[in-house]
Amino acid sequence: MIAAVIPAYNEEDSITTVLDNLAQLLALDVVIPVLNGCTDNTRAMVLHHPLASRVALMEYPLPLGIDVPRSWGARCALKLGANTVLFVDGDLQGAFSACLQDLICQVAYKNCDLALTNCYPYIGYRSETAKKVLHYREMLNRKLGLFSSIGLATPSHGPHCVSRHLLETVGTDCLSVPPMMLARAAEANLNIRVAACLTSQQWSSAQRGDVHNQKIADTIIGDCIAARQYFCRQPITREDNGTVYLGYRQAPET
Repeated sequence: MIAAVIPAYNEEDSITTVLDNLAQLLALDVVIPVLNGCTDNTRAMVLHHPLASRVALMEYPLPLGIDVPRSWGARCALKLGANTVLFVDGDLQGAFSACLQDLICQVAYKNCDLALTNCYPYIGYRSETAKKVLHYREMLNRKLGLFSSIGLATPSHGPHCVSRHLLETVGTDCLSVPPMMLARAAEANLNIRVAACLTSQQWSSAQRGDVHNQKIADTIIGDCIAARQYFCRQPITREDNGTVYLGYRQAPET
C-alpha cells in the first residue's frame, strides 16, 4: 500500500493543485490530508476532489504545531497498512507529479528508506537568511556522513518519501522534527538518497510574509542544531554561538 500524507493549514488556494498532482501518480492507494486548525474551505475542497474516494481525512480544530501533522499522518498510514508513505505539503503550487512518482519508485521498488528532493539543483542568488539555513543544513549532513550523497537535501524542505521500515525503526514522533528523523535514520544506517529535484520554476509554496519566513528559518536552524547534538550524544539545546533558535518550537526536542 502506498499512502500520501498532506499537512494542511488553511490551504484553500493550493490544496486542489496538490491533489491534482497526486491524481497523476500511477499507484496511490490512500491520501491522508491532516487538516491542522483549518478555518477556511480546505476541508470542503478535499472532499469534493475526484480523489475523495481514496481520502482518509484527519482533522484537528486547533493547530497541532508546525511539522506535527507529519507524525500524525504517518501513524495513520501505518495503521492502514502502508509500506510506502509520501509527504507533500499542502501549500505547494505548480506541476510536480513527476517528482512525486520518482520518490515513490525509489522507496516502493528500489530498497530506499528515505527518498529526498533536492530543491537546490542549481546555485543562484540566496538571501542572507537562506544562506544561513543552508549552512546549518550542510553542517548537519556532513556530521551525519551524508553530505557527499545528499548534499543540502533535507526532509524539512520539499516532498519526500519513507518506507515502513524507517517508520518502525525510528518511530513516528521524530517526524515532527524532520532533521531529527534524518539523524535517527542515519544512526540506524538506513538507505537514504536524493531521488528527485525541483527548481523554483517547477514549484513554489504559499508566501506568508517576512515574519513567518524568519520563524521558519529559525525553526529549521534550531532543528538542525538539535539533530546534530542528538547524533553527537550531547544535551539538546538548539543553541549555537550563544543564540537559541526556537522559531516555532517551544522547547528543545529529544
